[in-house]
Amino acid sequence: MNVFSSTFSRLKMKLAVLYLLAIPLLTACNPPAAVEKKQVKVLGHGSVTSYPDYAEISVESSFTKDRMKDAVKEVLVVTNEVMALAKKFTNAPEDVRVSSISANKDYEYANGKQKFLGYNSAQSITVKISDLKKLEAFMEELLTLRINRIQNISYSHTKADSLRREASALALADATKAADQLCQASNAKRGAVLEVANYRTLETEDREVYAQQEVNMGLYGKGFGGEGFKITLELLRFKGTCHVVFEIE
Repeated sequence: MNVFSSTFSRLKMKLAVLYLLAIPLLTACNPPAAVEKKQVKVLGHGSVTSYPDYAEISVESSFTKDRMKDAVKEVLVVTNEVMALAKKFTNAPEDVRVSSISANKDYEYANGKQKFLGYNSAQSITVKISDLKKLEAFMEELLTLRINRIQNISYSHTKADSLRREASALALADATKAADQLCQASNAKRGAVLEVANYRTLETEDREVYAQQEVNMGLYGKGFGGEGFKITLELLRFKGTCHVVFEIE
């Protein structure tokens, strides 16, 4: 065996030893993929109902006059009358909110022609009534004033946040019950919570916060035949939806 063959043989042996030593290192650098945990994903629903404990009434006064200052003056007179009435039925100054007064030219369109009627001024007032037993009396006195329109009546609850949290807790309990039923049907056991998310759902826009009565009543004749102004309160419904992911053992 010549020197070259002997050197080549020793080199092959060293390479073989290095290869054998490298195998454990490569295995340590590339651990086996973790086994994905089995999961069950469920939705839970919860709701709480309650009668409202306060109402907000928004009204508008609007006048068109030959002169702008006369229109503004009439609106301010009615606004002050509404505020004086509201003071009898509210608990705090912040229970009455007054919008900025608007002033515009008023036109009438007839037979394709535009006719200038005068200058219009308008203002909205929102009154919060915390004692709903006084609501009908307030509405009856309100209708004796020169307001032009009842824009809306909305109802809400001072504990809306806690009622919403109660609905969310019921939704979580419902989701847990649904997961137990699925696990029982598949001969498995519910494990730890891996993910949870709470979603607020609405029957209509913001309905769980307040119920808005679509009034938008133009008051051209205010006679009610002596029967009074009757209001029936509707239940508020606070709803919650909970998405939960459980591990399956």
